[in-house]
Amino acid sequence: MEENQQEPKKPQFRGLYRNVKISVKALDRIIIACLVVIVVVLAFEMRNPGFTITFDSKGGTDVAPQNQMYGEHLELPEPPTREGYSFTGWYIDYACEEPWNVEEGTIQSDMTLYAGWEAKTP
Repeated sequence: MEENQQEPKKPQFRGLYRNVKISVKALDRIIIACLVVIVVVLAFEMRNPGFTITFDSKGGTDVAPQNQMYGEHLELPEPPTREGYSFTGWYIDYACEEPWNVEEGTIQSDMTLYAGWEAKTP
């Protein structure tokens, strides 16, 4: 073998921070702070029972409240019954002018839905 022959140069791993113009110590602190924020948010979300949806049957049979998470679609309960009336659906307002849209409506906060009634004709 020749003495002048050089070994091929091996690439060196310079670490995760080789192209960053900030100190390693500062980056480590930023990463740790981000991890703490993620853990706190996850702990809060796991503890959060969601939002409460109550049903005001306005004179009809009682309907149990439900807990749902943000953004979920509401699973409508069995309709209440009321003597002499037909159930017309669940409404967002007490006057029963704005119906709850079952297919598009999602839970955004605690809310109350009101039963709509129409008098039966004898």
